[in-house]
Amino acid sequence: MSRSKLEEIKEGSRYLHGTISEEIAAGGDTFEKSTTQLLKFHGTYQEDDRDLRKEMKEKGLGRYYIFMVRTAIPGGALTPEQYLTEDELGTEFGNNSIRITSRQGFQLHSVRKDNLKECIRRINESGRSTCGACGDVVRNIMATPLPYKSPVYDDVQALAQELRQNFVAKSTAYHEIWMNGEKVEESVPSEEVEPIYGKVYLPRKFKMGIMVPPRNDIDILTHDLGFIPHFPNGEVEGYTLYVGGGVGMTHGKDDTYPTLS
Repeated sequence: MSRSKLEEIKEGSRYLHGTISEEIAAGGDTFEKSTTQLLKFHGTYQEDDRDLRKEMKEKGLGRYYIFMVRTAIPGGALTPEQYLTEDELGTEFGNNSIRITSRQGFQLHSVRKDNLKECIRRINESGRSTCGACGDVVRNIMATPLPYKSPVYDDVQALAQELRQNFVAKSTAYHEIWMNGEKVEESVPSEEVEPIYGKVYLPRKFKMGIMVPPRNDIDILTHDLGFIPHFPNGEVEGYTLYVGGGVGMTHGKDDTYPTLS
């Protein structure tokens, strides 16, 4: 079976480095097409402003390119200061808005390329990250968002954070590019750089979630991997796992369809 173009891009990216840093330094409004595939792993998508297409075309100009920046928020929990950081960035670099996603993340829209690095850096300085919010990896870990103070909810939130730490990409590319991190030796074996994902990461995104009965507020059966805790005496004694759910499909391919686990 032949490799897809995307698989080749991922394998040749040196663990998500690609030429992102060089293209940021070169300026301009856009990244190369192959680079836009890698940017997804870093939590950002290159788009164009559809509302301006007609106007730009009438003026004989090309498209007006912008970026969406998505923050992963494991368990849907963040501090007031982290929220205010997103609010400030939405005003300073975006279109004066924050979008809350159906998977407990934040999205900033209309960020320009020359502001992209500063935007992502400041999100990280607040204690949050865009790494793995998009791309062919384990995505943001969802959990029941109710802020009840109890051993069960504490355990569920702790599990969401633990899963995030275990499955976030281990490549140093993210911090080297966006946080000016120190470069490391690129000849390190793949099993040491990405012990879970390897050179090509996953074929598609992978979603996990944790619910607390009786509230199925994260639609647990739609996840690739769902966790449901057992707590007969008020403390978590274990989890039941549900596997194989998903809502994704590819238009025109009848063998792809939403399914419940």
